[in-house]
Amino acid sequence: MRKRTYSNSVDTAANAQLPTDATNANGGMPNRLMTAFEVAEFVGCHEETVRRAYLRGLLVSQGFGVRGRRFHPTDVLDWIRRGAPTRVS
Repeated sequence: MRKRTYSNSVDTAANAQLPTDATNANGGMPNRLMTAFEVAEFVGCHEETVRRAYLRGLLVSQGFGVRGRRFHPTDVLDWIRRGAPTRVS
């Protein structure tokens, strides 16, 4: 097997861009669906508050399994912007 040597600077590892951390793009939130507990921990409220917000239609969720609900990070951030009950520390 022959080894390649790249003389073009575009192909070198020094110029390659590494992927950025996904949590920085969402304000510290993970780039995946979150459970009610994770949302409550992030927002600073009780887990039941998150469930009530979903039942009232204030927070959008997706069905996950038979009884589970998951929340998209952008929907959670939108809920916070609209006035989610957060704890002030």
